[in-house]
Amino acid sequence: MKNLFLVAIAALLVMVSCQPQAETFKLTGKLEGTTDKTVVISIYDKNGVNVLDTLTITDGVVDYTSDLAEPVFVMLGEAGTRSTVNFFAENVNYTINGSLENIAEAAVTGGAAFNVYKTVSDAAKEINMKSNDLKKAYGEAGQAGDTAKQRMIYEEYEANQTKLEEIQLDVVKANPMSPASAFIVSNVYRNGAISEMKEGLALLDASLSTSTYYQSLSEKIVKLEAVAVGQMAPDFTMNDQEGKPISLSSFKGKYLLIDFWASWCGPCRRENPHVVKLYQEFNAKGFEILGVSLDQKQDAWLKAIDDDQLTWSHVSDLQGWANSAAKLYAVSSIPHTVLLDKEGKIIAKNLRGDELHAKVAELLN
Repeated sequence: MKNLFLVAIAALLVMVSCQPQAETFKLTGKLEGTTDKTVVISIYDKNGVNVLDTLTITDGVVDYTSDLAEPVFVMLGEAGTRSTVNFFAENVNYTINGSLENIAEAAVTGGAAFNVYKTVSDAAKEINMKSNDLKKAYGEAGQAGDTAKQRMIYEEYEANQTKLEEIQLDVVKANPMSPASAFIVSNVYRNGAISEMKEGLALLDASLSTSTYYQSLSEKIVKLEAVAVGQMAPDFTMNDQEGKPISLSSFKGKYLLIDFWASWCGPCRRENPHVVKLYQEFNAKGFEILGVSLDQKQDAWLKAIDDDQLTWSHVSDLQGWANSAAKLYAVSSIPHTVLLDKEGKIIAKNLRGDELHAKVAELLN
């Protein structure tokens, strides 16, 4: 079955390669029921999501041309809404047909890289629909108190996710020179271990080393290696709630937990009572915590500190995911913890709950 799947991909790419090529990204077609509507074209690259351009659609006619610096993931949707049609774009001819009202279901055609990504996208859509059904069933089993059924559903869910990853990697292996493969690898491995990221990059042809997605993963590996267990923690300085600067290096001589969190992060808030107990038990023995918030609104940040009774040191630059310390420590999800010894060396990462308590107790008792 897997071989047939790969053959189908290869045949599809041969057909696409026979299409007339363009020197620019040209998108034409029809979005029904659209009169003088503004559509936003955004791209996702190593710098995140950025607006590429906007266009006004009159009488439903789409006629747009742009010279893309490199093949990129594109999102197209009406201004002020979240619904978008997503596809991989390069400097060839594309078509789009559908309605702006239901743009996420618009039919798009494009070049070779488009088709490589579409193979994965179509598979993901089907598998994610099943995963959503499994999540619902898991919740219902939980409400019924049927833990045995929950375990079965969870195992099926995990198998479903593994299947999707296998499909993605099959596509990459069949198309190691496609820019879309670099995007797929970046998505699959961006939250993985350093060794997994390196394995992912090894699947790609060297010609893709200048791709924004290849570079993004390469840069993340460098950052993660700099903050791996055993490395000295990079110093940073950030303002506390009163605007006074606090430096990480000022905590030397004590065991320190750097806790990346945010007021809007549910898992962070649920973890906070455990961290409060940890601080109360070990602070007098030489244990400190530095909370680094990824909030953007100061009022929400301060209220969460007060509501959760977080009595340790806190800092934030109120830049959300662009928080400079979070970027320095390659934080891609929260809660995220980094435990330092008295000399400022990283001795553990992402410990929570009982695991974190056991580690701190081992160090201080």
